[in-house]
Amino acid sequence: MRTRILMLSIFLVNISFAQEATDALRFAQTGHGGTARAQAIGGAITALGGDLSSALVNPAGLAFFKTYDLTLTPNFSFGKNKTNYLGADAKGKFSGPDFNMAGMILPKWGSNSGFWENFSYAIGMNKSVNFNNTVRLNGLNTQSSYSEKYLEELINNNVTDPNNAATGFPFGSSLAFNTYLIDTVKGLNNTIKGYRSLATPQTGVSQDLLLNSKGNINDLFFSASANHMDRLYIGGTLVFSKLRFERNSTYKESDATKVANNFNYFQVDEFLLTEGVGIGLRLGIIYKPVEKLRLGLSFHSPTLYNMDDRYNTTITTDLEGYQGNGVLKQSSADLNNGEDGQFQYDFVNPMRIMGGISYVINEAEDIRKQKGFISADIEYINYATAKFRAQGSLGNNNNGSAYLQDVNASISEQFKSALNFRVGGELKFKTIMTRLGFNWMGNAYATPSLKASRMNLSGGLGYRNKGYFVDLTYVHQLAKDAAFAYRLDNGFFEPGNIKRSAGCVLLTVGFKF
Repeated sequence: MRTRILMLSIFLVNISFAQEATDALRFAQTGHGGTARAQAIGGAITALGGDLSSALVNPAGLAFFKTYDLTLTPNFSFGKNKTNYLGADAKGKFSGPDFNMAGMILPKWGSNSGFWENFSYAIGMNKSVNFNNTVRLNGLNTQSSYSEKYLEELINNNVTDPNNAATGFPFGSSLAFNTYLIDTVKGLNNTIKGYRSLATPQTGVSQDLLLNSKGNINDLFFSASANHMDRLYIGGTLVFSKLRFERNSTYKESDATKVANNFNYFQVDEFLLTEGVGIGLRLGIIYKPVEKLRLGLSFHSPTLYNMDDRYNTTITTDLEGYQGNGVLKQSSADLNNGEDGQFQYDFVNPMRIMGGISYVINEAEDIRKQKGFISADIEYINYATAKFRAQGSLGNNNNGSAYLQDVNASISEQFKSALNFRVGGELKFKTIMTRLGFNWMGNAYATPSLKASRMNLSGGLGYRNKGYFVDLTYVHQLAKDAAFAYRLDNGFFEPGNIKRSAGCVLLTVGFKF
């Protein structure tokens, strides 16, 4: 037992960090966004080309353009998550309007050498990721408690000084210590023998986690491409990315027995805001061995992000009058001079390699005479190669560098490479087009018991006439994923298995001139 420490120092013995392996996966699982036409055919445009979306998939596809194009694509998305955690089900919903893509294509004919038939340039913006989501987990746990992560933090850092326990971990165990969720175990001569949690998993605790997230990754791109004799197409795109991810999480753990045992409940409220800017390069080639067949290959370099995290934590406890206290509450701001925590670092996304094949029905220079096409892509990405890196003065800080090295080791252990498949097609009826597509994103988790995949089924209509075009697409996503209420170094923890059903309606309006 201990006497509560009333005077708290604002000196931080240890730097606090917000990164973990799941953050790397979140920022690495980017889509390609794109126009309604591209998404209607599952995004299978690596070899097809002829769409503004080519700038971010295979920029060689821009060299098919012979006219100036202006394209705008708003969308509306919605969905729901059904989770199963420790045998109990829960649901969460999300929805909202957005803007997917906008840009302009500028072709230029001929060259001084005569080798290239024409050049095409593009500039625009694209939303490659939408982070809007709501996930809820709840269940009865008889094997472990969220509070054990605070015990591990104190024990792993060999904390034997109560002042260190009260002030040194302002975004974690210090809050639990000062609100008595974690208390000391006394040894001889009034020394600290260890720590214990007042939570009672041995008799069952009800656990409930609510995660609300929002934000996006927006890409500003500049592309150039060239066409040699309508046989060979090459291109490159420079991408500047702006990332914003905001998450509010509320975790509550309650005594399932409702008997007097010095534990009623505790609640942890956490806020995280991650902002970053990044840069990457995309290169591609398309070759037509025969008139109706197109073969494409594209390489996406790793994207290097400069990131900034801001975060805070609040813990509230009700320990049924333990040590003469009622409901106690403390925020990380109380221990951090009234400020949020902040950490700056770099993040490197994995590279991607894509191959594609397209067959065009009645291939002709005048696209109005084409009757349709079928197109397929395969994409390789190794999620285990995503990395965090310390920057600035923190790069020389043993705590910061060592911590991120541990996170990177976890990334290498928890994730693996995956293959993504896309296939789609279009049929033309003079000014009207019909489209169907399929998109499969493979499992990124190395642990066999964790199943995570995404399947998109899409369809749409298009209209082209007299210099303008309109495309309408619906994409329906069925996905499996996993979320953890907490993780322990030495103890029981389980994922919540997520089944997601989501839809997105996209409308592209374009003009040729």
